[in-house]
Amino acid sequence: MQDNITCEDLDMLVDFLKQDPPLRLTQASKVKAFEEAWARWVGVKHCVFVNSGASANLITMAALKYKVGEGEVIVPRLTWTSDMVSVVQAGMTPIFVDIDPRTLSLDNDQVLAAITDKTKAVFMAHAQGFNGLTQKLLDELDKRGILLIEDVCESHGATFKGKKGGAIGFASNFSSYFAHHRMWNFEEVVLAAATGCANLLCSLTSSRALIGNIR
Repeated sequence: MQDNITCEDLDMLVDFLKQDPPLRLTQASKVKAFEEAWARWVGVKHCVFVNSGASANLITMAALKYKVGEGEVIVPRLTWTSDMVSVVQAGMTPIFVDIDPRTLSLDNDQVLAAITDKTKAVFMAHAQGFNGLTQKLLDELDKRGILLIEDVCESHGATFKGKKGGAIGFASNFSSYFAHHRMWNFEEVVLAAATGCANLLCSLTSSRALIGNIR
């Protein structure tokens, strides 16, 4: 971690904390500026900053449940625990599919074979800097009205046909956790292309009542 946090970073943090009157740490102007900059870089309209990747997964699945109701979500057999746990916590059913050894992401052909009339979404975890999508999968998901959720926590900047990972699905999650990759610390974010989805994600970060209703 020592090489990950510079003296400039520490000086900016001290200056921020010394402001009078004190500002909110989690949703102040710096957070808003970062959300806007990150959304521009990825190529989507909205970005919602949260405290962890697990929280990002949780509110994304809660938003999915709110939009489509109960059903199945296809998830990788090899992935971080919160990808699967967030599906269960939202009251949906995870359907496990193996990975493609070339991309370390979901095997697209196995995903297509696992789709049923109960499938509501595919949770694609782009792994180790690789893109896991194919046009064949995207076309079939669009044809069947199945939403794509992207976990891009390990693949910042990976692209598919000129679009960055995270700019393709219904919503996407990013992480700066040090174990994923060596980069600056901005915690985790959720991205959304649609304004309605972004508004719901923002509501979920601040409204226990709404979360309770969704559950």
